[in-house]
Amino acid sequence: MPMDEAPDLGEHARRAYQESADRYVERAETNLWNAHWDRPVIRSLLPPIAGKRVLDAGCAGGANTEWLLEQGGSVVAVDITPRMIELTRRRVGDRADVHLHDLREPMGFLMDRSIDVVLSSLAIPYVQDLRPVFIEFRRVLRRDGCLVLSTHHPFTDWQWSDLPRLLLHGCRGGSLERGRGASLLAADDGRAAAFPVPGRLPAGWVLGTEPPSDVLSQFPDEDVSRTPNFVFLKAIPDPVAAEH
Repeated sequence: MPMDEAPDLGEHARRAYQESADRYVERAETNLWNAHWDRPVIRSLLPPIAGKRVLDAGCAGGANTEWLLEQGGSVVAVDITPRMIELTRRRVGDRADVHLHDLREPMGFLMDRSIDVVLSSLAIPYVQDLRPVFIEFRRVLRRDGCLVLSTHHPFTDWQWSDLPRLLLHGCRGGSLERGRGASLLAADDGRAAAFPVPGRLPAGWVLGTEPPSDVLSQFPDEDVSRTPNFVFLKAIPDPVAAEH
């Protein structure tokens, strides 16, 4: 690959998770990072789910899909990896509408303003250009809906990854912003999101959140104190943009 050519994060993720899907899902059932950190925090940001139609964008093996169903939601689950889709369908059967889908492409199976909640757990780090993804989230969300997502904190990705160029493309010149009129992510490399965050966020940024000490004590070999690990966000569609 030429040095100035950006790697395809989506294809990288598809191949990597196709090979490791079963191992990943098994570990994620009980590990600190998924089971005791990402999932509890992202779920805590959700509104009541009963009676809501929810898009699980990047469903992996279906853990959140199953939980959303248990809360009384109607779920549309998508993932880019065929094996993850197989595992999700095995887990939830026909209780959810499950699609093999690349978030970089339009969701032709969803009508405008047909979704109450978009939940996206640790999926957007694998998307180079976030703009079409958030345009599509905004399209399918009802005006009173919300987006709840988690993503890797760029500092942690940089520290632990053996693919620094891949991460530089995702984080170069970027910043996290908050407040009236701020974008979800702002960067100078084309990753600025088309999902403006209004001043009246239902929750806003949650940065550097750690699991409770009693949970951390169960994982003495995991060092979570050196850098932030995740970023969590709850946002509502921009009411001005929603009119266009």
